[in-house]
Amino acid sequence: MSFCITSFLDKTVVTIMAKSTYQEWVSEVKDVLLGLKKKIDQNEIAQSLYGGFYIWDSKYIENPEIMFIGINPGNGNPNNSGEVNVEPQEQMSYMEFLDGENNSYTLARETVDVFRMAGYSEQEVRELLNERSVKTNLFYLITSTQKDIEKCINQLPEYSYAEYGKKSCEWTSRLIGIMNPRIIICEGKRVFDIVTDCDEIVELKWENDCGFCITEGRRIIIGYSRLYSNIKNKQAVVELIKRFVKVA
Repeated sequence: MSFCITSFLDKTVVTIMAKSTYQEWVSEVKDVLLGLKKKIDQNEIAQSLYGGFYIWDSKYIENPEIMFIGINPGNGNPNNSGEVNVEPQEQMSYMEFLDGENNSYTLARETVDVFRMAGYSEQEVRELLNERSVKTNLFYLITSTQKDIEKCINQLPEYSYAEYGKKSCEWTSRLIGIMNPRIIICEGKRVFDIVTDCDEIVELKWENDCGFCITEGRRIIIGYSRLYSNIKNKQAVVELIKRFVKVA
């Protein structure tokens, strides 16, 4: 997918953590997504590439320990219905794997594995993920592949992927400000690059397919590279979890 971070980010916009409430934020996002859905549904090619919009893969929790941010929901999402879903879920989607309901959920398995390898017990993993963490995505558009995000949006007249990308980055930055997570885990290098570019960074390190940064406000951002849904360097991610998450 062609991509330029600077084409999405305007620091005069995204670094201002808006004082809006979550209710104001979600109302704005829903209105924009409903308008975008209408445009997509009027375009045969665009409509064939998406499964709707979906914000939450977890409960809504303010001041969570961890905020997981993926790139976008895949079309294996059970809410793949062509609708706009902005409601928080009853539990984090990774619990489906832990409960044995979805053994093919690879990223859930990989995530649970790194926490187990970091020394968390089964009960501690469940409590951390479902009661003290939230999960969302940078782009709320459900597609089969990342490339289909751009393909879908660029089918629309008088609208562009760059415009949608910039709006998505702004929404993510504002949501981080509203929810105030202690740690952000970016599920992919691309997400890490975007999220770290939305804040003032005092320390940043990336090597061996994973890395971290510390923001001016002392928030920790962890990221890793993926091969499809597999974490490339699980042991290195384990060490970052031991260093920044398990110490709390």
